[in-house]
Amino acid sequence: MPISPRHILVVNVQGHGHVYPSLGVVGELARRGHRISYLTGPAFAEEVAAAGAEVLLYKSAFDDFHVPDVVQREDAETQLHLVYVRENVALLRAAEEALRNDPPDLVAYDVMPFLAGRLLAKRWNRPAVRFNGGFAENEHYSMFEALWASHGHRHPADVEAVHAVLADLLAEYGVDTPVKEFWREIEDLNIIHLPKSYQIAPETFDERFAFVGPNFTGLTQDTGWQPPTPDTPVLLVSLGSTFNEHPEFFKACAEAFTDTPWHVVMAIGRTLDPETLGPLPPNVEALPWVPFRAVLRHASACLIQGTTGATMQAVDMGVPLVVMPHFATEAAPFARRTVELGLGYELPADQVHPAGIREVVERLARDTEVKRRVLLMRSDVRESGGSARGADEVEAYLERSGA
Repeated sequence: MPISPRHILVVNVQGHGHVYPSLGVVGELARRGHRISYLTGPAFAEEVAAAGAEVLLYKSAFDDFHVPDVVQREDAETQLHLVYVRENVALLRAAEEALRNDPPDLVAYDVMPFLAGRLLAKRWNRPAVRFNGGFAENEHYSMFEALWASHGHRHPADVEAVHAVLADLLAEYGVDTPVKEFWREIEDLNIIHLPKSYQIAPETFDERFAFVGPNFTGLTQDTGWQPPTPDTPVLLVSLGSTFNEHPEFFKACAEAFTDTPWHVVMAIGRTLDPETLGPLPPNVEALPWVPFRAVLRHASACLIQGTTGATMQAVDMGVPLVVMPHFATEAAPFARRTVELGLGYELPADQVHPAGIREVVERLARDTEVKRRVLLMRSDVRESGGSARGADEVEAYLERSGA
């Protein structure tokens, strides 16, 4: 039986891998009559509105913070933790201002702005749901700790300057829980946008975690892209939207497949000038942005950093992966899981040259066992329940919590 409409606030950072996974569940909840206020950056206002939500905007702390530059600094650990806190505070203040006289019945938040999400729920004394487009976290596994380890960083609570800021923030909201304990607290409902079989330590996650699989709302543009001929092997290459300022890598990819049957489509990002790549062979395209799914529909392989958004799109299209998280260490835990599950190969750092790239890609394209495992994972993705299941879980939780 349908439940009465509720007002739901969704809190999310301005990032493709965070906003897009949530849009399916948000759209389904809106379709069922719930009023959704969705707080995010202006870059995603159009997609959020199309999902049926009212858009609330904030100014991201990352607008004036270039991560690739900072990761090389001696104080990178402190600065990266502090900008993360500033991002959460920006979201907190924007939500409080926008909903001062209109508090929601439920706060749903993405895993990255969890500080903002949990503190808003406490401020309004409302139940909370965590959305997660990456690995779920429980008492046995922490995605945050894995990401910090990939950078060689400590827990923010162990960095004196950061701990002081966090402790003050928690105190402002009447929270006297130690920072590390607050960080590891688990919501009673967690919507995970991955199939459970892709999760690390899946057997340790209980009924608080609903693995509903990825959502591709907003990512399904069919531009009509076609390879030169139906039997042309296609390789999609991307370093994502942040760590793509590596012209030498894209040049190596182009050289690797010069005078071969392969057609290579490279998404080089909007900050890299295509002119820096020089003349490209006729079988190589270099574009600021490409419709992933339109190209993946024809691809024999893809070469990506390994983050879950791109990985799940490739799996859903039945495409084996070559992963190389060397330019973005936060991709490392996910890339390792992809290789561990036999869904692709890693391109070692010492093979990031034309001969090495071509050898790994062509070996992958011949590997029928990898292809078989990708198709099995695709079945898991499509049988996880998707947006409808996610909305069912949220509605059931609203009923249980009496919101």
